[in-house]
Amino acid sequence: MVYNSKKYNNVLITLFICVILCYIILNFQSKFLIENNVLIKYKMGISAYIMPKKEIKIPDGVMEIGESAFKNCSELKKIIISNSVVKINSAAFSGCKNLTEVELSENLVEIPLFCFESCENLRTVHLNKKLENIGIAAFAGCSNLQYIEFPESIKKIGELAFCYTGLKNVELPEGLIYLGGEVFMGAMDLEEVKFPKSLRYIDAEGYLFDECIKLNKIKLPESFHLDIKYESGVIIEYY
Repeated sequence: MVYNSKKYNNVLITLFICVILCYIILNFQSKFLIENNVLIKYKMGISAYIMPKKEIKIPDGVMEIGESAFKNCSELKKIIISNSVVKINSAAFSGCKNLTEVELSENLVEIPLFCFESCENLRTVHLNKKLENIGIAAFAGCSNLQYIEFPESIKKIGELAFCYTGLKNVELPEGLIYLGGEVFMGAMDLEEVKFPKSLRYIDAEGYLFDECIKLNKIKLPESFHLDIKYESGVIIEYY
């Protein structure tokens, strides 16, 4: 009876080890969950926690990236979004704390709300030439993002889009029509901003620069007539 009991325990232990090994094998590598050309989720594997951070390219053929698909993905260092992607949903890359570089699809027209929010180590973003809209709080909290070059295709930048970033000098593109309220709030290293002639509307009664303690110069076109709020020591230069 004792012998049978020991044999039974050994079988259970062996089965348990087999289950654990199967789980490790099946879940060691990270993987894309894709349905009908939509990347629903990037599922981090066990390797994500023990291997160096890496560059990830969205597979060709994917047309859409789902809401929160990569949210809080600590494995991600650089993301290359293939040109087949035409739509990204909200918060797709939110909270990716090790993400440093982004290359967008050439066919993307919008960066949605909260897309790269709280990617605190993001330093380089390559915006594509067809991009028209940067959504609400799209880059909020990207504290190491010091520079971004806007293509002239941009027509709208939403509220809080670059709040609490590390931006220093900003030249808003010709072609921009709408600028959301508090778009640069808390960008404490921001020193200079140039507004385009094309701008027609500023939201939130012109409040754009709350907590921008280093802002010292705003460049405006001579025909500029929109209301903007700024501290008394800021130099206004017309061009």
